[in-house]
Amino acid sequence: AFQAAIANKEEEESNAMMDEFDGYALRDLLLSKWGAPLDIDFQRNTLLSCVYCNVLPIAFGQRRCRHASELDYLMHLQGIIEILRQYDNLEIFVDFIESTNKVPRAGTDSVPFRLQLSEDQLQKILKV
Repeated sequence: AFQAAIANKEEEESNAMMDEFDGYALRDLLLSKWGAPLDIDFQRNTLLSCVYCNVLPIAFGQRRCRHASELDYLMHLQGIIEILRQYDNLEIFVDFIESTNKVPRAGTDSVPFRLQLSEDQLQKILKV
């Protein structure tokens, strides 16, 4: 019973932390992991019937960055957070970022995270 109570408390604390996770926190996570405020975007793959959340090798402030201002960048990250939260993928995405050994490299690699979605969710998202 004691072990179950501890596990329950840890889960509640984790949920509370994820409820407070926002665009600023995501930017800080990217900075601490890779040393740059990298961009993130979703990619639908209809051929494989999946959706990826990719960490791109483009940092805010670089010439190729699509965000006009820091506010625009942070609002974009907040939108990413809200979508991940809506599909119950935020916590596993954050865990993935914290534990991955992959590194986004300019001109070659992004760091892809495959969203865990139900068949119904995939159907709605992949509808063209």
